[in-house]
Amino acid sequence: MAIHWSLERLESLLPPAVYKHMEEASCNPAVPIEAGGNYPIIHAETGRLIAGVPYARGLRVPRSKMRKLCGEGIDVQYGKRLRDADVSADGEEVTASFEDGTSVTGTVLIGADGSRSRIRELTMGSAEAAATTPFPIWHMNLTVCYNDAEKAQFVRRDFPTSFLALSQRSFHAFQSISSMPDGPDHPESWIFHLAMAWQGQANHELSHAERLAIIKEKASSLAEPARSSFQWIPDGTQVHKADISYWITQPWNSFSGRMTLLGDAAHPMPPYRGQGLNHCIADCHHLLGQIKSAISGAKSWSQAITDYENEMVPRGAEEVKCSIENGIMLHDWEKVKQSPVFTSGFRPMKGHDSYAMNTDQEDNIRKAEALRGVQLKT
Repeated sequence: MAIHWSLERLESLLPPAVYKHMEEASCNPAVPIEAGGNYPIIHAETGRLIAGVPYARGLRVPRSKMRKLCGEGIDVQYGKRLRDADVSADGEEVTASFEDGTSVTGTVLIGADGSRSRIRELTMGSAEAAATTPFPIWHMNLTVCYNDAEKAQFVRRDFPTSFLALSQRSFHAFQSISSMPDGPDHPESWIFHLAMAWQGQANHELSHAERLAIIKEKASSLAEPARSSFQWIPDGTQVHKADISYWITQPWNSFSGRMTLLGDAAHPMPPYRGQGLNHCIADCHHLLGQIKSAISGAKSWSQAITDYENEMVPRGAEEVKCSIENGIMLHDWEKVKQSPVFTSGFRPMKGHDSYAMNTDQEDNIRKAEALRGVQLKT
């Protein structure tokens, strides 16, 4: 996951003793946070650089390391599944009930439970209103260790952390360092994350071997280092399908400030602009400020959560729509340079308080809906 424009917010959220280890949690600890640079987007068939998306500071992190670092000193209880949530008769407390028969009572229930959020179902009033929409794309993910120092160094010879290769056959190939288990000096142990995606209704019944055959065929026409990144994947590697989906953020019932949403629960989006984690961090930063104002007595809980949602809902809705548009255009060679990742880079969108979809964005979202045979709901 990429962290860029939200990095300063993250630094303010984490205890200094935790944040100082952030570079150690990076996919590539050899690249400092302050290094900045240009995220490379390359022409897949020629290998030449199409664009470098600039960022002043940033890093990529594997989910596991990020979770471990941010969870230090916190009693995280895994394996819980939320069954229901109820606000007390006086409106002062909320109780979360779990499928294992346990329950917890607190001041506010924050739904950070992912794209298929149970808490979103409760705040929206039904599973149907909270349901995500499948994004019409084949998207395959895998991790691989080549167990060969020369191969590992070759596939990242020009791009120290990651690259996005856009094919004139309207698909993309992505490669990133996922982790360096034995450090930067032992490339034979490096683990890479690879992904490939193109428009269409995916056949999720394919086996790992069948998926591997498809991406190797597509990679055969690519220039180096993208070609070898995929061609050297060992037989037997598990190639996973990704169910990309989205939910365009809209107001929900916060039960007078006792329930709210953040992160993927509030704005699940296609991943093609590298925004999901950054908006999650922005959510946490803004929500923390509102919680502090409620605890201090400067605001009621109801007003604090309302103020949080008034900023986050339009911001989330705009980014989801932008990510849909970008996902469609990145997989259309004729429009790829018009996509938001080229025109806006990784910066957050502007004008959240007055957002209105322009015609192109509406058209691209309607294309996404048309490919799955349904009408866009506005």
